[in-house]
Amino acid sequence: MHERTQRAVARLLFVFCCAVPTSIVFLSILVTWTPWYQANKLAELTHHLNLQTGLVFEIGRCERVAPGKYILENVRVSDPDSRQHVVTVRLIDYLVERERAAIILHQPEFQSAGLGHAWTMLHDRLISRPAQTVVPISILATDVSILSRTGSMPPVDVSAEITPEGDSVRMIARAGHATRHVGPRLHVELFRDRDREVPATELVLSTEGTALPCSALAEYAPAIKHLGANAEFVGVIACRQTLHGWTYDLGSSSLTKLSLNDLTDHLPHRVIGEAEVQFRRCVIHPGESVNLVGTLKSSKPANLRIKTPLLAAMRDHLGMAVDERELVPNPNGIECELALNFDIRDETMTLTGIGDNVVLYSRGRPIAAPPAELIDADRITAMLAPPSRWMAGWNSILLPSSPTAADDALPAAAFRSVRNLDGDASIRQQ
Repeated sequence: MHERTQRAVARLLFVFCCAVPTSIVFLSILVTWTPWYQANKLAELTHHLNLQTGLVFEIGRCERVAPGKYILENVRVSDPDSRQHVVTVRLIDYLVERERAAIILHQPEFQSAGLGHAWTMLHDRLISRPAQTVVPISILATDVSILSRTGSMPPVDVSAEITPEGDSVRMIARAGHATRHVGPRLHVELFRDRDREVPATELVLSTEGTALPCSALAEYAPAIKHLGANAEFVGVIACRQTLHGWTYDLGSSSLTKLSLNDLTDHLPHRVIGEAEVQFRRCVIHPGESVNLVGTLKSSKPANLRIKTPLLAAMRDHLGMAVDERELVPNPNGIECELALNFDIRDETMTLTGIGDNVVLYSRGRPIAAPPAELIDADRITAMLAPPSRWMAGWNSILLPSSPTAADDALPAAAFRSVRNLDGDASIRQQ
């Protein structure tokens, strides 16, 4: 081959084998740096997350730093219907590989009212979908906080491992400050059992001996708001999913700094002061059965203050032996100390005093003692009369076999008359 021809062929080979591929790669890099490309990829990612979670994602910026690794900035998640705020995350590092996936969340702020959506995203969209849990997933979150108008939970660090176990999947998570050893600590184990005919979930939450502020969950579960802004929970909660819903077992847990002011605010007989509840057994099947055994005491040094009508109602409806001298009307109420054991089995309750079978003391002397008999739910409802929607809501959990309160709490309606189109009355109230 002629020398000039060889040089021409060499130039062509250089152009097609080196210059053209290099130019294509360089051009591709330039395209990925353009705002148009970044916005397009961000829109695709946002749309994918919206479909996967059923929520609305707003992402300030997305950057691909390596194959399979992304950085998301200023992520806000909300409910698509109500636009209710669920969580805001300052920065998310996301890595997905063939054998594992890892997520790092920086300063996520959960809204108490949106925790239900967060649970749905974790349980229904992730744990309950086999295709989403094929490989182990590691989650690390720093400075996690739950914000609520009634009271927030201080920031904690969270680490979680989601591991497939055959057809099932298990998540083990810990929350707390590993260095400072202050504030609440949590240990959570979530197991999705797919080996059953109907898949079910088991959830165990332990505070590891620390006090968890109940107010942080008040907007998620409105009933918790009635426990008071300072109420705290210590112990273990075990939840199990069944065909009829969830069951709850609080074991030997406790509620402290319980505000009786807020708890009785919707009742005609208010009680002023704080109390604490120690459960020896607490198993609740909402709407089906309940088994509660424990102790209720007023918190010291402050005592309770009750009104004379409540003491009279305890005598008339619960059959308690009451010191008649305390039934004299007193606008300031009766300052007293409460200490009792309770045993609630569905629609019945047994009360016993701590020491000489006395439940109420005032100025160092006994003023109320419970009867040595079972107390029916309708007698408790009568003592707290008139019934209300608020009472019906509590009875549906604690007194499932007592339909009286629920029925009485609903408004009644009746037709007085109905007229035909021609104006003649066809139905009249008798």
